[in-house]
Amino acid sequence: MLNWPGSSARNEQKVHTCLVYNEDKSLSSWGYLCEDDDPLKQKREFFKIYLDKQTLDNAHRQGSSKAPSSVNEAQKLVSDYLREIYSHVKATVELHTGIGHVGWHELVVEFIFSVPTTWRSHEIINLFKKCIREAGFGTESQHHTATVELTESEAAAVGTIKNSTIAFHTGDIFLSVDAGGGTTDLALMQVVEAREPFPSLNQINEVDGIGIGSILIDQAFVSMVNSRLSKFPDLMQQLPPDVTDRLVKSERYRTMKHKFGERVYQSTSYKLNLDGAPFNLNHAGARIELGRLVLTWEEMQSLFDPHVDSIIGKIHDQLDWMQRNDVNRSIDYMILSGGLGSSKYVRDRIQHEMMTSPHRSVHQVKVLQAPDSQLVVVKGLLLDRLQKLDSTLAPTLVSRVARASYGVICKTKYDPAIHINEKISMDPYDGERYVLGQIDWLIKKGDSISTIVPIINPYTKIVDPKDTTPSWDCIIMISHLNREFLPRNMSQEGAKQLCMVRSNLTGISHGEMVKKRKSRRLLLQGKKFYLCIFEFRIIVAPAELRFELWFAGQKFSGNHEPIKITWDAAISEMSAD
Repeated sequence: MLNWPGSSARNEQKVHTCLVYNEDKSLSSWGYLCEDDDPLKQKREFFKIYLDKQTLDNAHRQGSSKAPSSVNEAQKLVSDYLREIYSHVKATVELHTGIGHVGWHELVVEFIFSVPTTWRSHEIINLFKKCIREAGFGTESQHHTATVELTESEAAAVGTIKNSTIAFHTGDIFLSVDAGGGTTDLALMQVVEAREPFPSLNQINEVDGIGIGSILIDQAFVSMVNSRLSKFPDLMQQLPPDVTDRLVKSERYRTMKHKFGERVYQSTSYKLNLDGAPFNLNHAGARIELGRLVLTWEEMQSLFDPHVDSIIGKIHDQLDWMQRNDVNRSIDYMILSGGLGSSKYVRDRIQHEMMTSPHRSVHQVKVLQAPDSQLVVVKGLLLDRLQKLDSTLAPTLVSRVARASYGVICKTKYDPAIHINEKISMDPYDGERYVLGQIDWLIKKGDSISTIVPIINPYTKIVDPKDTTPSWDCIIMISHLNREFLPRNMSQEGAKQLCMVRSNLTGISHGEMVKKRKSRRLLLQGKKFYLCIFEFRIIVAPAELRFELWFAGQKFSGNHEPIKITWDAAISEMSAD
């Protein structure tokens, strides 16, 4: 889509993350339309990253005046912005297809979203999903769906192998580095099957990300210019109050930033027109010549280098992991994508760093830039979905590495040698002593998880003959500790409750269960009960967990919703009531 409101004839592939509000808090403009709005109105930009409370807290500690006051405010901003995106997409489809408003509801539409790799918490992702629904995605028709499918690093890797001129071979290892506006996401991948046009990939290491992007270069540029101009109060009176905002949004600045490092654009200095300043304005102290601000090559370099250094640090983290885990094969390709990743200066810095790296395995690595670099994540989402639509094919990403450990609260038979000072309970049916509040870790951080085969956990539930609606709660725990430090039970630190899953097997008759009798060691010996044997399946997606209930070899539905999930935020609210 290139027809973003206010983008004129530029045919922009992306639209600015920007909103302008009136005094009464109603929305005045969005996207490119913000550029022509009243500069005295409240402008909000780059707010999606603040759905992450940690990022928001860091911004507040650094004194950022542009960060939202709370996560709730960030959520409103994201919902307002996505609502405008949805309305524009809907109107564009209706216009260009001629289907009209009624036809939109009859169309089968899938909206597919990715999430920043830096978002490791399910709370953030669930909050983002809420924003998506509040904006209208997937809610206007039973034929519409809205899903979060991949992290941005995974989508970039898929877009790279599916839309690249590189002739990949089975076994090739590549590192995808997607450096965009707000984050840089990394994914270390190995080609499992190089068959065109349906390749497949294994994730070798956890996907990783850092809050580094081209937005930080813009912010550093604004700070540098403001610092220079503020030294001369007499000069400031001759300039418009929003001179730096105009400067950072100017075509000349954008071109200078994007072309920096290219041979044909090499210069010892760069000059930027000061919009709104007199054309004959000169000021030696502020280095203004004929209404143009002068920047040296070294000043431009200083805007890039701190952020490129941070990206290189993350690349070295991946290389260190390969060395620690005895990955014998070297990286064949390092593929850069995203707005910042398309910079020639960034590519050259990374290539030079790899050639001089202490990691010999990357001395010959080819550092390349993805074609159509700004759209590689979007194309990755689309191409991954298209491959999944053919049920005879494996998905592009056939395995991923667990970024956290997931377990269930359970009871285990009491062992006095292990279970010291723990709560013990006698089961009224089998007469055995059990220890409560234990954690059975089904998935451990670093495990390779198939995207095709779910995690299957067999369960046996005791059902009283008088119970006509058998259901029970299963508490899912999460931990980000390394696997060797995982807690064994609820009393130990290092894990927290992720969600509660209520399983409902109403509809299964007693005849389908296994009949048993109570232990003869108990007073009520001989009284019958039933064992319901079923499977609790967990599908670990990059941005969510999905649960299924299986009985007698089939996915169970029972004409009702067999699984109900209450996520941790909602649990906390209920506990507070």
